[in-house]
Amino acid sequence: MTAPAAKSKSKKKLILGIVAIAVIVIAVTPIALAGSFNVPVAIARFNETTGSTGTSSLNVTIQIVTAWEYFFSIRTQGMVRTSSSNASSNGGTTNITISMKLTNPSNQTIDLGQTNISGGIGGRSHTIYLSVDQGVRVNGNYRLDVTFTANVVLLGGLVEAPFSTTLHSNFVISQ
Repeated sequence: MTAPAAKSKSKKKLILGIVAIAVIVIAVTPIALAGSFNVPVAIARFNETTGSTGTSSLNVTIQIVTAWEYFFSIRTQGMVRTSSSNASSNGGTTNITISMKLTNPSNQTIDLGQTNISGGIGGRSHTIYLSVDQGVRVNGNYRLDVTFTANVVLLGGLVEAPFSTTLHSNFVISQ
C-alpha cells in the first residue's frame, strides 16, 4: 500500500469518528438537559380582542413529548406565540404586554418575564409553552398567572384606553 492511500484511509476514519461523536452528542444532550427521556409541556392558551377590553379564560393542557421533540422543535419556536385573526391599524393601534409568573409544587414563584406586542386593534390568540426550561419539570400542582396589559390608542392619538387583567390557571403534572 502506498503512503497516499494510507493517508486517505486515515482521513476517512477521522471523519467517520468525528461524525459518530457528533451523532452521540446530538442524541444524548437533550436527555441530559431535560433529565429525562420524556418531558411535560404545559400549553396555555387565551384569546383577546383589543379595543373591546376582553380576554378569554386561560386554558392549560398538558402534553408529554420526547426531550428531542421539545429541544429541537417546540423550544426553537419560542415560549410565547401570537397569531392575529382580524387585527388592523385602521381603527387604532395597541401596545400589549404579557407578563407571566409560574408557581411550582415547592411553592416557589418563578418570574417568566414578559412579551411585548405592537400592532393594530382586533382579535389575537396567544399560546404559551412551558416545560423544563421554565420550571415545569416535576410532578405536582402548578399555578400560572398571566397579566395582560393593553394600551389602545384610537382616533389618531386623541383617545387612549388602557386595559389590564390577570388570568390564572392551575394545572397538574403527573407522569
